[in-house]
Amino acid sequence: MSDVFSGLGYDSFCQKKIFSSHAVCRYNLKTLEKLAIKTFNYFKDLGFSSSEIIDMTSLLPSLFNYSNGTLDKRFSLLKNLGFSLKEIKKMVNGLPQILTISDNYILEKYELFEKLGYTLKNIHDMAYLVPSIFSNSLDSLLDKRKFFKDLGISEDNINQMTIKMPSIYSHSVHSLNSKYNYFVSKGYDRKRILHMIVRKSDIMSMSVETLESKRKVFLKFGYSDSEINYMTGINPAIYTTSIQNINFKINYFLEKGYSMDEVKKITIKMPNLFSYSIEGIEDKINILSSFGLEKELLSRPAYLMQGAILSYARLKFLNDNGVTLDHKAFNYLMMSSKDFERRFNVSNDEVKERYPYKK
Repeated sequence: MSDVFSGLGYDSFCQKKIFSSHAVCRYNLKTLEKLAIKTFNYFKDLGFSSSEIIDMTSLLPSLFNYSNGTLDKRFSLLKNLGFSLKEIKKMVNGLPQILTISDNYILEKYELFEKLGYTLKNIHDMAYLVPSIFSNSLDSLLDKRKFFKDLGISEDNINQMTIKMPSIYSHSVHSLNSKYNYFVSKGYDRKRILHMIVRKSDIMSMSVETLESKRKVFLKFGYSDSEINYMTGINPAIYTTSIQNINFKINYFLEKGYSMDEVKKITIKMPNLFSYSIEGIEDKINILSSFGLEKELLSRPAYLMQGAILSYARLKFLNDNGVTLDHKAFNYLMMSSKDFERRFNVSNDEVKERYPYKK
């Protein structure tokens, strides 16, 4: 234990981690304490908190080896690339190694990404979210792209995917391939898997165990594998939602009085329900209930895609104009805006203005 390190706030665990690191083992305790004070003061002056500095240097003791001048150059480079000090601090907290990567190593990533068609803003946003893309080799980055290209995904789609989910570049080709093979083993065809990857690339950043845990929830409620494939094939975001959310959505409909078979019918026809807020679903079902049409939801679950404001206004309009609120009226409710205006000579905007929705 060192009184200097203890005074700076390092606990015994962090001190042992630092003292046993190969990065600083050549220093005697007195020299290391001086370096710690120097490094601590440097980051303090930049606005880092004590706990942030302790976490960074415990994770990467080699930071003690860098002079203030060398660290200044790293911060200057990132600032010149368009990152604010606030953004740099967040990136450094997430990946302190970014301060140990050479300027050329970072700049060559910029050059590669620009050649691949990313804008400077794209590169900025990707690196801010996942600074580790700067620590990947060029070969490693290109290997990930080749994996997706070999599957049949276009360069443009690869760019779109990685802009939304840059952490894809942090996964090994082996890991990415294990996700692809998992979907194959579950019975998805190649075209469907590619659709899922492009639409919700997050699924390629998840573990096979996590993906499987979502399927088990549906199996528990009596869904078949083919039904799960159908729903997730249309809405792959189901795999990224929490188990709690899946349970909550299914139980919500059960508590509303729908049977499990009816819940399955609704959710299989409308898999996007698992991505909707429960408040929005509740509003729309309450509107149907207030007009005696709740059971119609079974025939057209897609109704839940319609906004509550429009649903209420149309039903109120139909009711005030003497239309019997039955299955036929429900079809009117679901008409396209052009068809509704042609049938009733009133636009969506007009009907919403005439019948404002209030919860």
